[in-house]
Amino acid sequence: MQLDQTLQARMNHRRLAHAYLLTGRDRRELADTLAAALVCTGDAPPCMACTACRKATQNIHPDVVRLDPDGEGLKAEAVRDLRADAYIRPNEAQRKVYILCHSELLNPTGQNILLKLIEEGPAYAAFLFLTPNPELLLPTIRSRCETLRAPGEEEQAATEDGKILADYILNRASPAETLPFLVALEKRDRGEIAALLAETAARLTEAAKENPSVLAVLDRLDPIRAACEFNISAGHLAGWIASVL
Repeated sequence: MQLDQTLQARMNHRRLAHAYLLTGRDRRELADTLAAALVCTGDAPPCMACTACRKATQNIHPDVVRLDPDGEGLKAEAVRDLRADAYIRPNEAQRKVYILCHSELLNPTGQNILLKLIEEGPAYAAFLFLTPNPELLLPTIRSRCETLRAPGEEEQAATEDGKILADYILNRASPAETLPFLVALEKRDRGEIAALLAETAARLTEAAKENPSVLAVLDRLDPIRAACEFNISAGHLAGWIASVL
């Protein structure tokens, strides 16, 4: 992965922050690189040659913890367990790294627990929040993390899909027109659907300046966006979106 020169220099000199918000299609790869740099014992981290780097890249390092890799959403209890674990010193490395793979699915309670941990937790703990859309996290979380964008086209896809959905709504498209789009949504994960709904809402908000009746549609979209935080299938979300169309 081609990294920004400033970020590369900070990794090489062990000057990484303790909390990052990672976006972009290749955010997992970027998270793996940062995690390796944080636990690296070689020169110019991540050296990718030391035992720590190799363990990190193979997902077997005891001080690199990946949470919610399947995108089911972390419950508040799991977040409390994370908080307790963070106060246990690292096993091998100088740092302990927590990679939250689908941080956009955290509910406000879980995010607030992590917020306090970011602010008051041990200095050795580092947190990597991965999300397709930073706006899905609380502003307080975003303000305490450095945002890094990994290369990729995922955000562009969410923007385009959000535009398509907004156009369908504004033009009152027929079921025949919208069916292929809705079927395709069933193959997405909840984070991606939440991102495209955020883009749709932004476009509809702009349209409401000239057409206030659009506000009623926005009110119907809000519960669907909120539901993306919970364990609900993409198929059900697509059906719910169909009710708005």
